[in-house]
Amino acid sequence: MVKPVRFSRVIPLAVILAVLLTVFVSLKDTGGISSRTRAVGDLDGDGMTEEYILADHRLTVREGDKYLWQSPGDWRIDNFALGDVDNDGTVNLVMTLWKTGSFGSVKPFWQTAEDTSYKNHLFVYRLKNKAMKQVWCSSDLDRPIVSFTIRDVDGDGQSLVVEEGKYRKISGERYALDKKAPVRTTVWRWDEWGFRLVKDSL
Repeated sequence: MVKPVRFSRVIPLAVILAVLLTVFVSLKDTGGISSRTRAVGDLDGDGMTEEYILADHRLTVREGDKYLWQSPGDWRIDNFALGDVDNDGTVNLVMTLWKTGSFGSVKPFWQTAEDTSYKNHLFVYRLKNKAMKQVWCSSDLDRPIVSFTIRDVDGDGQSLVVEEGKYRKISGERYALDKKAPVRTTVWRWDEWGFRLVKDSL
């Protein structure tokens, strides 16, 4: 996992508005349906609006005619949102995606074999110096995320409100979302090193 990055500075009005007007995106199909979703925000607070476009499960970030970032081709993104999910006063890009492997290029010492599992993940990014930077990236999730929002549920800061489903095994270590399984709603709060479960149902 990536160690969370914290920094402090004066928060521009555009960032505050972006926090209050969190953009929520939910694409409940991880199948082959072509989908396109757009959101705008000023995540680095420079007064210039970025455009976030999810098309065919690939996310692109651009500012005017300049492309800032595009998700890797082997990621399959099905949800994203803009919001201050770690409550540091800065708006993040939060996304759920499907990919192979749980740890990226740097693996823990106990992982001796190649990880070929294909499951769901939650990634948190921030925009700095016109580049998307990792804040926190999960390993394989125990339960896949069907949809999520970033909102204040108890007056104590932003939380991650998640609809969780179940996996359906396709073959070997490859999984997909079981669309027939029931979902449950959980609430997670940022706790310096990652997310902590604060409510197991709403």
